[in-house]
Amino acid sequence: MTTRSFELSTSVPVGPHAAIDFLTDLARHRGLHPYLVSAEIVASGTGPDGPWQDWQVVERPRLGPLRYTLRFPARVERSADDVMMSSVRAAPGCTLRTVTRATSAPGGAVLTENTEVTAPWPVAGYMTRHARAAHVRTFELLPAELGR
Repeated sequence: MTTRSFELSTSVPVGPHAAIDFLTDLARHRGLHPYLVSAEIVASGTGPDGPWQDWQVVERPRLGPLRYTLRFPARVERSADDVMMSSVRAAPGCTLRTVTRATSAPGGAVLTENTEVTAPWPVAGYMTRHARAAHVRTFELLPAELGR
């Protein structure tokens, strides 16, 4: 297994609580995340770290000129008003874990996301590149979406 990581940040025109509220609702990412087709809650509850939701996600990433469909589970946990974590199992042995923090800033908040990708070495680079590209696009579009 190979593990790679990346960090992204963006400023948004809403406070930390509202920014994390938006991000924990994966269905609202449609149109921001370039591969997302759908996301539906299949279970929810509260654990020792706070409330959580299990999602069934459908994405259509690209491999060269072809698109393929991925269906996978994702868990989103909110450990504080300004922190969320997500865990995705995109395929056997392929996981994506993120921790997103929102900090107050003039005019809103700064979101910082740390992502760790774990995958077998033959697909680790592909998975990391696609995850990073998708999250970069989401973070680029997020300020305007939250400013509506």
